[in-house]
Amino acid sequence: MELRELISFYHVARLRSVSKAARTLELGQPTVTTHLRKLESEFGITLFDRIKRPIQLTSEGITLLELVTPVVTSVDTLKTQMDYSERRGSFSIGAYPDLVMHHLPHGIQAFRELYPDIRIRLLARSYNPLIQLVKSGEIDLGFCSPPPPDDATLEFNELFEYNVVLMTPPGHPLLSLETPTLQDIAAWPLILSGPESLTRQKVEQALKGQGITAEVVLAMDDTESIKRYVETGMGVAVCSDFTLHQEDHHKLGVVRLNHIFASSVIGVCTLRGKFLGRAVRNFIDAMSDEMRGYHAEMLDWDRPAVNVSNTSRSDS
Repeated sequence: MELRELISFYHVARLRSVSKAARTLELGQPTVTTHLRKLESEFGITLFDRIKRPIQLTSEGITLLELVTPVVTSVDTLKTQMDYSERRGSFSIGAYPDLVMHHLPHGIQAFRELYPDIRIRLLARSYNPLIQLVKSGEIDLGFCSPPPPDDATLEFNELFEYNVVLMTPPGHPLLSLETPTLQDIAAWPLILSGPESLTRQKVEQALKGQGITAEVVLAMDDTESIKRYVETGMGVAVCSDFTLHQEDHHKLGVVRLNHIFASSVIGVCTLRGKFLGRAVRNFIDAMSDEMRGYHAEMLDWDRPAVNVSNTSRSDS
């Protein structure tokens, strides 16, 4: 005997119709009929007088209905309460500042329209702090790059791939180079993200590996601010391409750096074994649908004509 068989019997008895019960349960009519036959076979009784229309309960059927009604109604109450808890509560998430600004708002807005009573706490952090917040359990999930491969305490599900790019003022001499080297880039003042960011760590490792010294004139985790300072000619920046947006096309020059830096991915990072409530799982599903497969479109990014007078080298 299975619970679903008792539920089918309860609804057939209540509605006096197999077809109506099937529609209520969103099951096929043959499935409900099979449930009834299994119950009758297991108990060795006849539950319904099928000759009369609408069908009528037999005396054994009346007895079973009295016994199963509290069970089925309790299950319905449980489902209601679980659905209520699914639509209330709170959870905490973290993400890179650029993801918080440009990639999460639409998905969060759509989620809140479905679950208006769920409170979301959102933290904007760079890579290292995000990983630590997930590991400590202070946040339920992080949108970031993969955790260190030797860290078995974290789980990661990929959403989209991104690449590292060079951002310059319009007309910068570096734009005339099809594949500028790290030495070429380091000849200019650099604007980088903060030391806790993964891209900053990649740049520093590459510079150190090639024995190149560079002048970092500004470091911050807010890429929108970095772009503005690049526009002013303060320096050139090495950033991730998912931070680029349509409105930047006429403000910046951009060069792919795939020949220097390997691509990476953004995904959902969670603590292995941590219980995630239904609300959190629903949020992950919603945001994954929103962000999965994102690609920074750069095919139409035109390099402006070079104008050396607008720029100055770090060694001038």
